[in-house]
Amino acid sequence: MSTGGRSGARLASASCTGFFRNASTSPPSVAVSPSKAGKATCSHAVPFVLPRGGLARDAARRWFHRQRLDPAIAAEVDGHEALLTLVSLGVGAGVVPRLVLDTSVAKGRLAVIPTDPPIGTFVVGLCARRTDLRRPVLSALWASVAATRRSPDHGA
Repeated sequence: MSTGGRSGARLASASCTGFFRNASTSPPSVAVSPSKAGKATCSHAVPFVLPRGGLARDAARRWFHRQRLDPAIAAEVDGHEALLTLVSLGVGAGVVPRLVLDTSVAKGRLAVIPTDPPIGTFVVGLCARRTDLRRPVLSALWASVAATRRSPDHGA
């Protein structure tokens, strides 16, 4: 079955009919350096290990532009764990979503580089059929996201 072209667009829009949507903003991305490097800063002299593409790469690119930085790119990787491993080995500083750093096995070997303004956040969208919201795990996830959106520190 072909999903390209006009029929693909109709299929995509038809499959969202009757869906309940929700969205949340993730914690900001952070710049990280090896913890043994001492107090690091983001500057022209610091090479960076960056994701090859994606939201973290886009957030880093926008932040560099706002800061008028054109850093040397030491490496580009396909995964966040690979990025954090290279940073922990001293290849350069890196940019990852905070959640990735907080759950990484490399976390103890890394330090967050203070950035002002923060590097950026991601808007994460969730989409589910109303009937699937009766499933306990999905219902709990949905309630958690809804509660986060209502919290005063979320900015909603």
